[in-house]
Amino acid sequence: MVPVSVGAPGAGPAPDSPVRVVPAWAAPPDTKVLVMLGDSASEATTSLRVLRHKLEQKRAEGMWTFAVTSPKEREGKSTFATQLALVLSESQRARVLLVEANFYKPTLATILGFRVPQGYGFSAQIVRKMRGSMEPWCVTALGPALHVLAEAPGEKTFPETLHSTHFQNAIGFLARGYDFLVVDSPSILGSGDMNVIENAVDGIIVVLRSNHSRTGDLRDAVKQIGERKTVGAVIWDFEDPDSPKKKKR
Repeated sequence: MVPVSVGAPGAGPAPDSPVRVVPAWAAPPDTKVLVMLGDSASEATTSLRVLRHKLEQKRAEGMWTFAVTSPKEREGKSTFATQLALVLSESQRARVLLVEANFYKPTLATILGFRVPQGYGFSAQIVRKMRGSMEPWCVTALGPALHVLAEAPGEKTFPETLHSTHFQNAIGFLARGYDFLVVDSPSILGSGDMNVIENAVDGIIVVLRSNHSRTGDLRDAVKQIGERKTVGAVIWDFEDPDSPKKKKR
C-alpha cells in the first residue's frame, strides 16, 4: 500500500508519505440524486449493490481501476461515478478513490458539496509534476473509506495534462493505495480523451441514459474505445438538472 499522511496541503509532508490526505466536510446539494445517501433502500440502491458485487469479483481477478464514461454528454456519468464510489465504500467495506478526469467540465466537488483545497485540483497538481515538483499527491477525504481527487470549481483547469504521461503514472501510482479507483471520465465521442484514459485503467463502464441514449451512439462509442476493456454498460434513469424541462418546473 502507498503510505499516506493526514493534514493540510502546505503542512510539509514526510519524505516517505507520497500521498497527503486532507479531511473535508461534504454537504451534497441534492441528496435525492445520490440514492446511496438516502434513508431507505430503493431499487436503484439494490442495483448499485449488485454492480458492486460484480466489481468485487473483478477485483479478485486483479481489476480494480475503472473508468466511468458515456457515448455523449448529459448522460449522467459523473453522478453515476459518484454513486459507484459511494456504494463501493459503503460501510467501509473498501477504500475507494474517486478521480475526476473530465477537466473541461468538472462537477464532482459540486455534486458532493465539498471544497477542494485551493491550488490542489488534479490537473493543477499534474502541471506542477510536469515542472519537476516532488510534492505528494493531495486527495480529499470525505470519510474513512472514500477519498476524492477532483478539480476545484472556479479555478483554472489544465485539460491538456490528461495527455501527459504524468496522468497515467498518477492513476497507476494512486491505485496501489486503494481497493478501488473510479475515474469520472469525459464522454467518448467527439474527442480522443477517453482513449487516453482507457490506457490508464483496468476496465471501462459505459453509462447510458434511459430514453435518451441512442443505440447508434453506443455502437460508435464501443467502436472507438474497443471491447477489450469494456466491462459493461449501465442504463439508468437520470434527469439532467440543466435540461429545459427541469428548469421550467
